[in-house]
Amino acid sequence: MLVERIMTSPCTTINEERTIDEAIRLMREEDIRHLPVVDDLLRVKGIITDRDVNLALPSILGETEVKLDAPVADIMNRDVMTCHPLDFVEDIAIDFHELSIGSIPVVKKGRCIGIVTQKDMLNTFLELTGVMTPGSAVEVAVPDVPGIMHEVTKVFYTHHTSIESILVYRDKENPGQKLVLIRMQSMNPHPIIDALNEAGFSIRTPLGMGL
Repeated sequence: MLVERIMTSPCTTINEERTIDEAIRLMREEDIRHLPVVDDLLRVKGIITDRDVNLALPSILGETEVKLDAPVADIMNRDVMTCHPLDFVEDIAIDFHELSIGSIPVVKKGRCIGIVTQKDMLNTFLELTGVMTPGSAVEVAVPDVPGIMHEVTKVFYTHHTSIESILVYRDKENPGQKLVLIRMQSMNPHPIIDALNEAGFSIRTPLGMGL
């Protein structure tokens, strides 16, 4: 999935010469927590968050007198991670994780055209897992060999059951094995579970694990 599929575009920005007071009011009006700071050509110069405003004002402008008429450039974070609309979502997910950031402005041809936030990433995860669509899920343990997914999905094809999503990850306890989490468009997973068992696959479900 590409960044352009999940980004908010156009996004709210603020010019670097605007005041902190204007930034606070803009964030409140738009109900946003992350605000890219740009110049007249929409080039990203920094970013501020509601947390930056709360934490930075006392330390930078003095605890006794908060100068809300100071420019946002005084409190913005200048070291900004950006991405391109054609970047892969999973690639920028690493940036979110490793840098512990809450948002990433999206830049195309030097101009800020959008933003991706942690909420956007969570919504994407929910969409990819299919949990927002009514259905049920099973986890199948499979050997890590070429063609194994064909054998698994063939069971669903035979039983005319549509698959909503498939997630594959390594079984840490069993080297050479992978776990396949399959969410199906059926509220009754038992026929599929029985068929997968008959095909020789090991199935994990909350009921089967005594949960």
